[in-house]
Amino acid sequence: MCEAKNNWQPDSEQIALKQSKKQAEQFWASNKYDVMARGYASYKQISARYRDASTAADYEAAMHSISHTLSVLPYTMKGLRTSVEHMWGYVSKHVHEEERAVFQHIFDTLEWQSETSELEPDAFETAAPLLLLIQEFAIKYDVTYIKQTMANSFPRLAENHQQDHN
Repeated sequence: MCEAKNNWQPDSEQIALKQSKKQAEQFWASNKYDVMARGYASYKQISARYRDASTAADYEAAMHSISHTLSVLPYTMKGLRTSVEHMWGYVSKHVHEEERAVFQHIFDTLEWQSETSELEPDAFETAAPLLLLIQEFAIKYDVTYIKQTMANSFPRLAENHQQDHN
């Protein structure tokens, strides 16, 4: 009886695909809530690109879609609300009742519905206090996924935070 040996080795194309996929997934994970804050339709479209990706070129195109979205689409109050609610879901499991009450108070005082369908140039500044609070709780309670998201997304949040401390 002959023993078959398993000498299979991944080729360079498979290795490159695996690396592209990992890089793209990390890029998406760190930017998905920023994309969502600009509109749920863009979020769903990019999610589908990742789901359907099968080649390095597909993953590259998905990353390009994220970069393009982040550079051209403005934040919307509806998108920011959805994004805040998703991130809060990760953090809310860890906070104390007093912290939950602070979050809820700020959330309830924001004007989430736009009177018009016009662009909302102040949308980000309006939601920034909640984003900062989520970031603070993610750090305090070591919610790694949201800490990483906040560290890599919402660049204006970092700018606002620095301005507040100057």
